[in-house]
Amino acid sequence: MPKIKCNCGNIIGLGGIPDPNQYLVISDVEYDHFSGMVDAEAIYMKMKIIIECKSCKRLHIFWDGFDKESTTYSLQEK
Repeated sequence: MPKIKCNCGNIIGLGGIPDPNQYLVISDVEYDHFSGMVDAEAIYMKMKIIIECKSCKRLHIFWDGFDKESTTYSLQEK
């Protein structure tokens, strides 16, 4: 089962389908390229993958799929 290790040390499993830790987003510009009947796989390929650590709430964003390193964002202290 695929997994990633968060900066906080938490291991995030990525094997579920659907995966409760994974979010998919697409830019407004990319989305506007689609109209009418579309292929769901084509939209999926344009989406960015965001993994949320349930422990510390960090977001790990994979801008170019799982083959490249993620960018990690953490909550700002109030």
